[in-house]
Amino acid sequence: MSIAGKAGMLRMVMRVIVLCLIVVAVGWGMKWLEAHVRSTTSSSRNTPVRLQLSGRPVWMPSELAYRIARSFATNSKARYDDADLTDTIAARAVANPWVRKVLFVRKARDAGGKPFVRVACEFRKPAAMVAWRKRFYFVDEHGVRLKDSRKKPEVPRWTAIVPGHEGKKARQENFIELADVPTNAKPWRIHYIIIELDGEMDPPAPRPGELWDTKALEAGLRLTSLLQTRKYGQQITRVDARNYAGRRSTVAPHLSFSAGNSDFKFGRFPHLDGIDYNVSTRQKMKALDDHVARYRGRLAGTPGLNLQLEDPYE
Repeated sequence: MSIAGKAGMLRMVMRVIVLCLIVVAVGWGMKWLEAHVRSTTSSSRNTPVRLQLSGRPVWMPSELAYRIARSFATNSKARYDDADLTDTIAARAVANPWVRKVLFVRKARDAGGKPFVRVACEFRKPAAMVAWRKRFYFVDEHGVRLKDSRKKPEVPRWTAIVPGHEGKKARQENFIELADVPTNAKPWRIHYIIIELDGEMDPPAPRPGELWDTKALEAGLRLTSLLQTRKYGQQITRVDARNYAGRRSTVAPHLSFSAGNSDFKFGRFPHLDGIDYNVSTRQKMKALDDHVARYRGRLAGTPGLNLQLEDPYE
C-alpha cells in the first residue's frame, strides 16, 4: 500500500475512534445529568413543600388551623426551591375566607435543617350569628361572612378545660364539633348572640370572605359588641335589627334585644353630629347594669325595660 493510502486509512480509523468517543461521552453525560437531577429533586434542599401556620389565635381550634394551612398548600409538584413558591402560597392565603390579612410568607429551616414555609396571618374571629329568612350565618366583628355549613362546620361551637399531662397545667380549648372534645374534658357550648335582619330590606348573605353590606347588621354588631362586655352578656340570646332606622315602624325601637323571654328596648345610638336628644349609650347601659344588680346578676326572666326613656321603669 502506498504512503498516501496508508495515510487515508489512518484518518478513517481516527474518525471512527473519535466518533465512538463522542457517543460514549454523550451517553455518560446523560447518565450523569439524570443522576444529578434525581439527587437534586430528592435532596433535603428541594423537598416537597411543608407548611407551618404561625401564631394560631387562642380561640382557634387546632382542627380549623389545620384546614386553613391545608388550603394554602400548592400542588404536589411544587418544590421548596421554586422561585414563585412564596407568592403562590400568599395568593392562596389571601383567598381563604378566614384570613383577614397575610403578614408574611417566609422560607425557613427547622432545627434538623429540613425546610418549611412559615405563613403568618391575621384571622377573622366569629363575633355573632346572623338570621336572615330563617337561615343562619356566622360573621366576624366587621360583618364579613365566615366559612361554615351544616355539612362542613368550621366555626368553633364547643369549649372545654382539657386536663394537663405529666405536670402540665390544664388549658381551655375550643372545638368545632363535640366529637373533637377529649373524653376526659367537660364541654359547654360557645355562646353566640343572634342578630336578626329583615328578609326583604336587607340583602342576602354574601359569599364567605365578603362583607355583608348593610347598615342594619353594622348597628346590630355594634350593640352585640357592647352587650358582650358585660358578664350578663351570656344571657342575651338575640339582637333585633329588623327595624333599623325605623324602616318598618316609626313607633317600634330601632334596636332591641332579648334574654330568654325578657325583652329590652334599646332604640338607636346617638348621632355624633349636632344636638341629639336621644338617651346616651352610657346612660342606657348604666340603667341595664343597675337592673341586673337589682336581680342579683340575672337578666333573663326579669321584667323588660325601655332603655330609650330617662326612667326605663316608666
